[in-house]
Amino acid sequence: MAAPLGRDSLPGRWSYGVCRDGRVFFIDDDTQTTTWLHPRSGDPVNSGHMIRSDLPRGWEEGFTIEGVSFFIK
Repeated sequence: MAAPLGRDSLPGRWSYGVCRDGRVFFIDDDTQTTTWLHPRSGDPVNSGHMIRSDLPRGWEEGFTIEGVSFFIK
C-alpha cells in the first residue's frame, strides 16, 4: 500500500471509496471530483482486497505485502 487509508491521512474535506477490484479512489468533497491518486502522497493505493466473480458470495481475495493471496469471508 503506497499511502495509509485512514481519514486522518486525508487533507481537509477528502474522503475515499474502494472499487470491487480493490482499487481505492479519492473524492474531493469541495469540487465533487475523484482521483486514483492519494491527495497527499500522489501515489495510487490498493486496499489489498479484491471481490472476484469466481468466488462464492461473501468471499473476497486479499494479498499480503509480499503478494501472497489469501481468502476472506
